[in-house]
Amino acid sequence: MDGRLRSPGDFRRVFREGKAVSTPDVIIHTSKSPVGGPGRYGLVVSRKVGGAVVRNRLRRQVRAAIALAGGIPSGLDTVIVVKPGASVRVAELSQRIWQIMEDGTRNEASVPEAGR
Repeated sequence: MDGRLRSPGDFRRVFREGKAVSTPDVIIHTSKSPVGGPGRYGLVVSRKVGGAVVRNRLRRQVRAAIALAGGIPSGLDTVIVVKPGASVRVAELSQRIWQIMEDGTRNEASVPEAGR
């Protein structure tokens, strides 16, 4: 497995059961993985963000930021939603992801549901 969420059911589960943290450029949803194992992530970059070239560049930048942050911690599923108008800087996003993942693993036992 390559560490990515692929099925729509996995995305729905993370949105429904996880917690969300918003930054100016992205919203990061995290949830405990039901299967355990290595951390997995999924990206949401809608057409509101821009054309195909812009969306693909943002996807590459977010993937680079995840790799620079050391990946997603084991046992967590994460969905990163890129907001329209985002200007992603890999180093800054990497640091934000690392901080959010650290908080998520520290508070893993008490992950509140999003939207409550």
